[in-house]
Amino acid sequence: MQRTGITQQRSMRSVYSRQELPPIEAPEGIQEVTAWHLAAGQWRDHLPDDLLGVECVICQVKWPCFAWNIANDVLNSCHATADQES
Repeated sequence: MQRTGITQQRSMRSVYSRQELPPIEAPEGIQEVTAWHLAAGQWRDHLPDDLLGVECVICQVKWPCFAWNIANDVLNSCHATADQES
């Protein structure tokens, strides 16, 4: 039996872009500072290539890769939590 991977396309909603990268230091109001710091680094490292913008420069797989998606989810969650606390 051949095993196939799930290729579900996830939403790429992000508060940041390649032109406006997430800061490495957590913005004011972010409660999970360590999670933010780690996720911001992953988010920046796992961007698409500059040539075609279709592959992650680190993973060399179709972008957005799993690492970028996880980092993006953490950053979005940190923002949502900060908004709720305000």
